[in-house]
Amino acid sequence: MADGHEVWLDRVKDALRSINMPVEHWQGAWPFDFSGEHDARTTPGDAAMKANRFWWREQNKSLKQDCQRTPGCWLSRDHQGKCQPVYERGDYVKVEFPQEATGIGEWLWMIVDHTDDKKRLVFGTLDNEPVNDYGGKAKLGSQMAVSYDNIREHKKAPEFKPQN
Repeated sequence: MADGHEVWLDRVKDALRSINMPVEHWQGAWPFDFSGEHDARTTPGDAAMKANRFWWREQNKSLKQDCQRTPGCWLSRDHQGKCQPVYERGDYVKVEFPQEATGIGEWLWMIVDHTDDKKRLVFGTLDNEPVNDYGGKAKLGSQMAVSYDNIREHKKAPEFKPQN
């Protein structure tokens, strides 16, 4: 009898085949972490969508046709409409916090917890101490909700190396 992971993965593969994205073709070129998605209890349909976006982003990057407007956007360069970035739990995003009084912004790292793609928001935890005073609203460890429009850089956890 097949175990839960195999049944789950078969459902993911079915979903990907339905949009003409066979796992066998794409997984060899750009490995997607299906085990991690299974362990995170992602539904097969959501895992298929994440894999689809991941593979498109990787293909666009390999062709040097990746979007340059928003870090993490999976669409191709010069696409129409708003960017559609892919931020996942544990990723790091560099966020610009504008200082209204001076007009000089500050860029801070935030660890992603989750996103709301419809509202174009990333939720997470501030990972460094701000230099500017934000009236106690922003400090190391603060929980934040940030607009996609304020994200200036995106790194996966293994790519992120804190600076001393």
